[in-house]
Amino acid sequence: MTFTLKSSQDEAGKVSKGNTKMPSSTFAISAKHCKVGSKLVNIKGSTCSRCYALKLQNLRPSVNTGWTNNYLKAINLIDTNPTQWAKACAFQIERITKKLDVLNHRWFDSGDLQSVEMLFAINLCAKLTPHIEHWLPTREAKFVQDYRKLYGNEAPNLCIRVSATMIDDKPIVGHVQTSTVHRKGSTVHGKECLAYRTNTDSRVLTVPEYNVFKALGKAEKVASGIDLGHCGACRSCWSKEVANISYLLH
Repeated sequence: MTFTLKSSQDEAGKVSKGNTKMPSSTFAISAKHCKVGSKLVNIKGSTCSRCYALKLQNLRPSVNTGWTNNYLKAINLIDTNPTQWAKACAFQIERITKKLDVLNHRWFDSGDLQSVEMLFAINLCAKLTPHIEHWLPTREAKFVQDYRKLYGNEAPNLCIRVSATMIDDKPIVGHVQTSTVHRKGSTVHGKECLAYRTNTDSRVLTVPEYNVFKALGKAEKVASGIDLGHCGACRSCWSKEVANISYLLH
């Protein structure tokens, strides 16, 4: 089957071009359907207790509608024809990454895995786009374990990072690629994400420079021309050579 942009979105849901921080295409579903996350969101000190995706869904009805539609289209088509869903997503990912001139895709900037079958379909999508690096952050460790028992290791261009459930926790044992969240001043496990200190020109501010910037007033920050919160040239989240990424709580 030959896809058009509309037909692929009608079938699989909409792959987006991400945001100004992250240089990749992205696919999001409603965070209201997270399985582990829906429990963690009510636990103080969990990595989901400050879920930005839920806040955004509640704040913007159009976002809620879009992510809900993606959720429904994904689970329905994956249930009946996972190959077709993977092909429709791959078509969109190829199109968007070409426009952005990048070779990176992120799964679930909102939401999470819904089943082993969904991970199977995502892995197939990665195989269909071998020149694109895929990053899948997840708290659904059981789905990942069950998938590997059934199908073996995932595609070499799919980096699955199993996330710690509590802030300041150590990386989850039993998974090669993981991620954690740390408070300022707490132990950083593995590689620290420096997006919070990275400007639009990919320059990472030193700690003293960052502290000076943080002390500025709002107008002074704007006048400085510094706009932090960007991946810059870093692609560590997508790299299987990086065992753990630690994100500063914000």
